Amino acid sequence: MVEKTRHREAFELYWRMGGACTLEQLHAELEADGRAPNLRTIYEWSRLHHWQHQIAAMEQEAKQAEHEARIAALKEMYERQAKEALLLQQKGAEWLAAMGADDATADAAIRAVVEGAKLERLARGEPTDRQEVNGEIGINARLAGLSDEELDRLLEYTEGALDGEGQKEPR
Repeated sequence: MVEKTRHREAFELYWRMGGACTLEQLHAELEADGRAPNLRTIYEWSRLHHWQHQIAAMEQEAKQAEHEARIAALKEMYERQAKEALLLQQKGAEWLAAMGADDATADAAIRAVVEGAKLERLARGEPTDRQEVNGEIGINARLAGLSDEELDRLLEYTEGALDGEGQKEPR
């Protein structure tokens, strides 16, 4: 069946009524406007013109457009924040260069440079701080106090338990 204007208008009304709308609700709405075919005809239009597939495709397109808009807004925000961070760094450098007795304090100027650099790194997706770990990674003090023999027995017990052959308690 070729889609006619009345089919398209009924479908568009169905779409505008939202995701929770049923064909029965569409029929009632069309009846209220005085232009309703019978309910069975509406079901047939829906089947022949694949209304459910059309709605699913339109919802998917809407979600994709929303997703793309969100990504574009995030990119714009990150770029704006990176520019603002660069400006903050430049102002801090200018304050340091033109430092006078009545001007901004050295602490404020240095802070502007440092915070601007942090904000720029953050806006560009880089970590704001790097930390180096030295020394031993935290070892449980109870394990550190065990002898090699005790550790071997603990390993045997654990391996046996994993295989289903272990004792209820280590020897």
